[in-house]
Amino acid sequence: MLAGGIASAESEASIEIHEIEAGEGPGIVRHDTAILHYTGTLEEDGSVFDSSRESGAPFALTLGAGQVIPGFEQGVMGMREGGKREIVIPPELGYGERGAGNIIPSNATLRFEVEILDVERAPFSGLDNEGLAEKIREGATIVDIRRPDEWAETGVIEGSHRITAFDENGELNPTFGEQFTNLVKPDEEVVLICRVGNRTGALARALADGLGYANVYNVTDGIMEWLDDDRLVQHDCPETAETAQC
Repeated sequence: MLAGGIASAESEASIEIHEIEAGEGPGIVRHDTAILHYTGTLEEDGSVFDSSRESGAPFALTLGAGQVIPGFEQGVMGMREGGKREIVIPPELGYGERGAGNIIPSNATLRFEVEILDVERAPFSGLDNEGLAEKIREGATIVDIRRPDEWAETGVIEGSHRITAFDENGELNPTFGEQFTNLVKPDEEVVLICRVGNRTGALARALADGLGYANVYNVTDGIMEWLDDDRLVQHDCPETAETAQC
């Protein structure tokens, strides 16, 4: 049920969080995977519309992967192993006017009780702007995986290698693997950057889990956060060809 139609997250609406148990350990962050149980009820009448407990199988949620409605992901963010929360989600961050079949009515407010059973940390490290700046100073290899039109729109961080990973339809560039592995060895540090961090998050996981890259860093909020912080980018790269270092 959670993976059904998703309302727009571009809303001023906000969720309510009622902490039941705090849990232990670091809070869940974007790209971590939370193994959890949940029970969802309609705020209007308290009826249960979905429950992982009733199905008998916990739900694995990777934050930032777009698996669930925005309000549910917002509510899970920051939880700890063993923690329990009650999350109240307005329709703007749930299923909106459309609802979901004959189960979730239009403009329904939802209430979830969530328990975190386990947390699988992302197999790569996230970087904010300060962390990225430090890696630049250290001379780490930076790979900008966006498309040429995106590079032209925003510029790129000086020194970045440009290798497009996905086309505009989200399909993997068939030459990306060879280009990337020729540039970066599995034991070398590499920093991945895209527009807002979603594509690089998925790619960083694949490189770490599938190809054994042990020192992958993902710029969590991408180049847009870098620009919002008035950081420098390069617009006059010497070549437009992919893989050229800017």
